[in-house]
Amino acid sequence: MTTGKLKTITGPMYAGKTSHILQEILWINHCNHNVLVLKPGIDNRYSEDHIATHDQLRFPCFSMRDWDQVLDKYNLKRYNYHTVFLDEVQFMDTKQTLDVVHQMLVDGINVVAAGLNQDSRGQPFETTALLLAVSDEVKLIQSVCSVCGKNGTKTQRIDDVEDRVNVGSVGVYEPRCLDHWTPQ
Repeated sequence: MTTGKLKTITGPMYAGKTSHILQEILWINHCNHNVLVLKPGIDNRYSEDHIATHDQLRFPCFSMRDWDQVLDKYNLKRYNYHTVFLDEVQFMDTKQTLDVVHQMLVDGINVVAAGLNQDSRGQPFETTALLLAVSDEVKLIQSVCSVCGKNGTKTQRIDDVEDRVNVGSVGVYEPRCLDHWTPQ
């Protein structure tokens, strides 16, 4: 049996991670392979039942509460799914995600995961970091600094919320280069 391949797409806010995932979903669909698209339920910025880019390109998905819910609903086997896509993986439980991804790979399912590599304080998101460590392919993408236009590798929080996780978009976060980023 062939094992699946893990690809992880990462970078700061507004780098185009979901756009990259959508491109791969559309290609695999075009090749007539079955896909399953998952995102954490906490990400309800644009839609409950679609992954969506900031400019509203969309694809249907299952919005998961936890992996037990996914495993109860879907039979994650190679004969059912060629590729499983995970968007906003940084919000998924680290241990469960690693365990389920490992099992999917052993069962021959390809996995494409996309998520933030760091929070607005510059600290790695554990789920993304550990998936990067075991990936067969890594795509690190950058954004454009909202201040100067240079390559943006950081996410700048511009609101006053102190929690590490504050799901938001325009008006809450901006992409920044190292010169214009302040950990918050």
